[in-house]
Amino acid sequence: MNNTGKQSFRDFLGALEEAGELLRIRKPVDVRDISGLMAQTPKAAFFETIKEYPDWTLAGALVSSRKRLAIAMGSTENDVGAACERGLMRPIEPVMVASGPCQEVVHTGEAADLTRLPYPLMHLFDGGPYIGGTFVVSKDPDYGVNVGSYRMMYRTPKETGIDLVSPSDMRFYYQRALDKGKPLEIAVCIGVHPKDMLAASYKAPINQSEYSIAGGLHGAPVALVKCKTVDLEVPADAELVLEGELLPIGWTADEGPFGEFSQISGDVKWNPIFRLKCITHRKNPIFYLLQMPWENDWLAAPVTEAAGLQALRIASVEPVAIRAPVGGCGYWSLVASIKKRPGEGKNAVLALLSVAEVKHVIVTDDDIDIHNPDDLEWAMTFRVQADRDVIILSGARGKHIDPSIKSWELGKGGLPTTAKMGIDATIPEGVPKKLYRRIKTYGKDRVKLEDYL
Repeated sequence: MNNTGKQSFRDFLGALEEAGELLRIRKPVDVRDISGLMAQTPKAAFFETIKEYPDWTLAGALVSSRKRLAIAMGSTENDVGAACERGLMRPIEPVMVASGPCQEVVHTGEAADLTRLPYPLMHLFDGGPYIGGTFVVSKDPDYGVNVGSYRMMYRTPKETGIDLVSPSDMRFYYQRALDKGKPLEIAVCIGVHPKDMLAASYKAPINQSEYSIAGGLHGAPVALVKCKTVDLEVPADAELVLEGELLPIGWTADEGPFGEFSQISGDVKWNPIFRLKCITHRKNPIFYLLQMPWENDWLAAPVTEAAGLQALRIASVEPVAIRAPVGGCGYWSLVASIKKRPGEGKNAVLALLSVAEVKHVIVTDDDIDIHNPDDLEWAMTFRVQADRDVIILSGARGKHIDPSIKSWELGKGGLPTTAKMGIDATIPEGVPKKLYRRIKTYGKDRVKLEDYL
């Protein structure tokens, strides 16, 4: 932990190792083989020696399971959404410090070269090597600091593409700078704690700093240091920081394809370009290679679940459990059980459909185990009449990487819309609850099979 009590990326690696969830690979590895090896390990992977990159080690697949996500959150697997919501409700402002490990080594000028970094090609059809798992800081003179997460495709030793097609505060900041013909300064941090990554992906109000959200998730303030070449502040405990700017060229550079968190190899997009000014990092740095799509999907789930819980509470519906299934990439689908009063099944559906780009929603009563797919299917079968309990909304905010919305028809920089569907799988009003009484075997609680063996 740093001196504020906040956990770092390295603290999380230690927690994984203590839980038996970290595999150390000591044999020297060619960087081109890392993605293939990482895809085969059931645990998080730590590569201790990378050929041709003697100064670096590499970690990946850190939160590519719900179990490891729960370790990051300090919660049970079924409680990650609630743990995330608790953190969101208690923001803690960051603190400035004079120096930090993230600036122990500084490269500027010609030494600021992206080929120094050991990031491999991730997927067969990718347009180039990508940096993922980013914590990207930007600032607007009127709206303040924003943090988000955006993937970056290698173009030259000084430039990358950056995926900025979806609605976000940083896209808004960039558009405001672009309208003035100016670049937008950004700082790209790599190797921060998963709680910091969750804060970056949370859709906070534009006037709320994601640093305060990260502090709430940690229960301690984030320590920040000033960047060397841009007017921004970054987490002092990050492994690596890329300082630079988004060029004022708009959505004009081809970027992609890329293996998206939708589990689909996406298409080429038109995006801005990031130009590097400076690289800073720790001594003996660890490069974080986010494993697509699984780490992205699992990291999306707590934020989606927490937003769903908040939406239900605002709608005066009492939630019992919530789940953002990995089949919906932790992002497009929500399943929730509630303590229902008359009419609240539909209210809950509408509340959950308001969450970000959530596309499909199912709401059940609290007697259904939403983590059991067979129990959920039972509720869908016997509590749903399609003409009465399915709600469809058109023209809602969508996301480009969903092929069904045909985003290629929008042109460069266009924003898509989508249809949303909600299913009220609660007991219908007017149907006696006794008609849903589950079968119980006579005498099961009175006798034990082992007594007769």
